[in-house]
Amino acid sequence: MKRLPAILGYAAAGLTIAVAVLGPVFWFGFFTRAAAKTSLRIDPTYTGGDPAITIDRDGYQIVIYEPVEKRAPLSSTASFVQMVWKPASKLPANVSEQLDLDGDGRLDCVVSFQVPPDPRAALRVDVKPLNALVKPMNRVSKESLSALIARVNDTIVVRVPLR
Repeated sequence: MKRLPAILGYAAAGLTIAVAVLGPVFWFGFFTRAAAKTSLRIDPTYTGGDPAITIDRDGYQIVIYEPVEKRAPLSSTASFVQMVWKPASKLPANVSEQLDLDGDGRLDCVVSFQVPPDPRAALRVDVKPLNALVKPMNRVSKESLSALIARVNDTIVVRVPLR
């Protein structure tokens, strides 16, 4: 009879450890599904906004996103438009594109950059404005969240700051 409390104590301890190890697996799925049912979204400053225009070129695509407006007066992130070239493996060595960023039928800028064969190599982008919509960029790599070029997997992301 003296052994019964010890056996029950060890059984309770083992059950507690099992719940502690397996509980997060169950709860993670529950909270993920619950969060997906809400209208919560990641801020467009980080995602680049929603895709607006897709341009098909010979072997690759350019996806132009909707403009992301500056959120707060004291924010360091300016308004910008994100563009994605994909797949990066199909891009020519020198890319130079005249683009209409706002879909009004007028060209807004010329985006130029080189695609080095080494995917880890630094990228630099030049943006020449063709009207007052965009700010110029000269040899920019990662100036800020609103002015940058980056290789992400098999895509090249360019963000152009707006005036």
